[in-house]
Amino acid sequence: MIRNRTKYLSMLISLAVSASMLAACGTRAAAGGKTISGSLEPQETASSVMQSGSETSSAAQSGSGSSSAIEDVVTDSGAVSSISVESSSVEQAAEENGFDNRTNLADGDYTPDTFSWSGGSGRVEISCTGISVKNGRSYADIRFSSTHYIYVRAGGLKINGSGAFRIPVSLNQNNTVIGCTTAMSTPHEITYTMYFGVKDAGSADSGSESSGLSAQYNSLDDTAPEIPGLEYQSGITPQHAALFRIFRYDQGVDLVEVTLRDSASGSNLYDNPVVKYLIAPKDAELMAGIEKEAVVIRKPAKNVFLASEDAEKLLQNENLTSAFDKTDAGSYDDWDLKILLKAGADLIIEDGKILSGDQKEAFDKNVNSSLQMNVPMFIDRSEDEGSEEAAAEWGQIYQLIFS
Repeated sequence: MIRNRTKYLSMLISLAVSASMLAACGTRAAAGGKTISGSLEPQETASSVMQSGSETSSAAQSGSGSSSAIEDVVTDSGAVSSISVESSSVEQAAEENGFDNRTNLADGDYTPDTFSWSGGSGRVEISCTGISVKNGRSYADIRFSSTHYIYVRAGGLKINGSGAFRIPVSLNQNNTVIGCTTAMSTPHEITYTMYFGVKDAGSADSGSESSGLSAQYNSLDDTAPEIPGLEYQSGITPQHAALFRIFRYDQGVDLVEVTLRDSASGSNLYDNPVVKYLIAPKDAELMAGIEKEAVVIRKPAKNVFLASEDAEKLLQNENLTSAFDKTDAGSYDDWDLKILLKAGADLIIEDGKILSGDQKEAFDKNVNSSLQMNVPMFIDRSEDEGSEEAAAEWGQIYQLIFS
């Protein structure tokens, strides 16, 4: 009897201890999820980091911003410790946290001349509804097309909300913004790069309203398009060639425009009458989202699939064939994707023959492959020029890419 009573008391004590531990855990979860202006969130412990290198957060907020149980948050940003605030407290917290979002604009509300972004899977759209300046510091109101975004990290702050947030930003330059979405089975933090351009805000001129690259795509530009963050230097107007233009900017960046067809035929950049190629050094920082308006070629290209015989002749004439490793991956209308991936190709030079009407299926397939592999495809149309002199001028483009 005594033994059974002792056993029963031991079980009661064990249950009491367990209940106490659970209560403490619940308290920690609530504290971790609670918004406390001006206080740091608890640092993640080593056990919260998964084997894959992804981070797990100490807590996840519900869509309404209220406290919730501890959940793993998969992130591509690495461990981050931020001050947790609501949008209404962002201005004070940003100043106290020392984030440098100072601007020479007068205090007030502004409409961004340029807003662009990159990152994520492309299923969510992001908009900037306005820029405000308070005490000489700039803030942006951003909105995700999904209310599943429960917080963002920007300027050292974790800002809670439901799809819409006010964040501290540096104008006329790229800003890293990390958003957490609950739309997937596990909350995910996703890193975005956002550019907020306001004219006369210092640092760089912004482009035209609602567009980063102030250019049209129906014909070759007669004057240099404005590109936020870059200053136009000079142009190269070919004497004979009629199918391309070159505009040169600072930081070693060049814009090459190539005429492909008479009218638009689809929704991607290669379906426009004119495709714009932005040729930039590998270390040059370009405005976020510019890849939605121009095909970006990083120079010098090192692993090249040369599918155009005409381009190969031009490269030989310009003594550029030794500047890169040539990848043999099939013909202009039949790519070997396995070879391209294995070789790590960073540029495909396609033959202009792919633009003929009977090659539309092959063209669409190649465009899709280029976009999926994230390998730029430059289409050489030198053979479509009216003379040998005009065709030879395409060598100027390859000098920009490989030298």
